[in-house]
Amino acid sequence: MKKTLLALSLAVASISASAANFVSVDLDRVKDDKSGVVSHAQYVRAGKDVAGLNLGLQVRTATFEGGGMLNSVEGTVGKQMGPVNVFGGLGHDNGFNGGRSFQYGLVGASTGMPLGPVYAFAGAKTRVNWNDKNPAQTVTFAGVSKNLTKSVSVNAGWSKSFQDIKETAWSVGARVSF
Repeated sequence: MKKTLLALSLAVASISASAANFVSVDLDRVKDDKSGVVSHAQYVRAGKDVAGLNLGLQVRTATFEGGGMLNSVEGTVGKQMGPVNVFGGLGHDNGFNGGRSFQYGLVGASTGMPLGPVYAFAGAKTRVNWNDKNPAQTVTFAGVSKNLTKSVSVNAGWSKSFQDIKETAWSVGARVSF
């Protein structure tokens, strides 16, 4: 499974790096709803449209105010169906401080539309675990994006995690479109 995830990640990364439709960087302030622990997460995302499919790559690194780190990578393939993008993918989570890594599947949907001077978006995704020991997580998210130029925009967002991982996050970031 690790080889499959690595191959998928490398394929999406090489496509995205050479001809991405967009690359974005977002910074999140995340609060664990159960313990109150705060972390700061950095997301790097890239996406590319190929043959009617939306390919995506997301790398997340979170550092905790009390010490510690989490890192994950997700690769997705989506298809636009009317106003909704439906997607599925694979992820790899290194575990807290690299302690217990695991792989997971994911499914989700997102949508968006112009709303006055901004572009508003929302969606949800959930982990599909094949090992009951791995934490279950469903994430809902919403946000807005404001174009500064034809190819540069700024983003602000909110997300909420449910199931085993219960977090609330606020984010700001920037996106470059090609």
